Amino acid sequence: MSIKLFRDFLRDHFSFTLVYFISHLLVSVYCNHYISGNIQLLYLLSISVYVYILFMCFRFIKYVSTRREIQRLSENVEIEEKGFSCEQQSIISMIHRIHHTYQDQIYEIKAQADSTHKFISQWIHNLKTPLSVIDLILQNYNMNTTGHALALQHIGEEKDKILSMLNQMLKFFRLEHFTRDYTPEPIHLLESLRALINSKRNQYIYNNVYPVIVCEEENVIVMTDSKWNHAMLEQIVTNAIKYSDAGEEAKSIHFHIKQSGDQVVLSIRDEGIGIEKVDLQRVFQPFFTGKNGRTHHQATGIGLYVCSEIARKLGHHLTISSEVNQGTEVQIAYLSKLKESVT
Repeated sequence: MSIKLFRDFLRDHFSFTLVYFISHLLVSVYCNHYISGNIQLLYLLSISVYVYILFMCFRFIKYVSTRREIQRLSENVEIEEKGFSCEQQSIISMIHRIHHTYQDQIYEIKAQADSTHKFISQWIHNLKTPLSVIDLILQNYNMNTTGHALALQHIGEEKDKILSMLNQMLKFFRLEHFTRDYTPEPIHLLESLRALINSKRNQYIYNNVYPVIVCEEENVIVMTDSKWNHAMLEQIVTNAIKYSDAGEEAKSIHFHIKQSGDQVVLSIRDEGIGIEKVDLQRVFQPFFTGKNGRTHHQATGIGLYVCSEIARKLGHHLTISSEVNQGTEVQIAYLSKLKESVT
């Protein structure tokens, strides 16, 4: 038992002690002057001091017990609230709530840090692959300078891969501060989709894949953030092109927009290699590449995870279905908005 604890106890009970003795002194003076002058003031005061000492001893035992129980909270030990006053129980309950709240926040921060560390490690590993390919291309070019056009084409392809991975990383980190860069607004879904398709014209031609758009009406307005929605659709379309695996036979990517009640559903379906059923339930998990990731070494396992997070934060419903060697279909359900209400 420390002296500091005893001093804290006396300081906490100073006001009680002061009121106690003043009240008894006033009662004693009153009895001596107005009731009987024969009353021994010293006798009354001694009784008061005796009762006071007994009471304070009891209070001190309770005080020490409470302090010890509260200190146990710092060790994450559940304590029993039996014998505590209502005030003490409310304080301990409040400390419990604060403690559990901060524990949850610390766990969430640690989980985010672990996920970020894992992503950076995977991203660095993936970034080294195109750099190694560029190095091999340059070595071959130095040995055979006649193939410079083909070498430049291959370097351009690897440059696009690096740029794509850099953009993925930027999207991943921006998700942590989504609300700072989020502006919901009505957008023309068909126009934004056409703009995205046109921006990837070269990829379509190079991979022998062609878009097919089916829309029930021309003016389809949805509520979303234009930049984040573009990032989500760009990743889905990039995956559709990459996994179409067209070869010499041309294939199509089908875009279908339809109104469904108060929602607009955009469907993006490719005719590619598809996804195994055992992998389908995990495609939105970070860093999961599945069987396709082992055959396509460019897979990072982060693209669809970012898409699912963007959709969740935007309030859109994202689903995916697939059959092996038949293709994959991704559907995004938006909240619709009539064109007449757009100013």
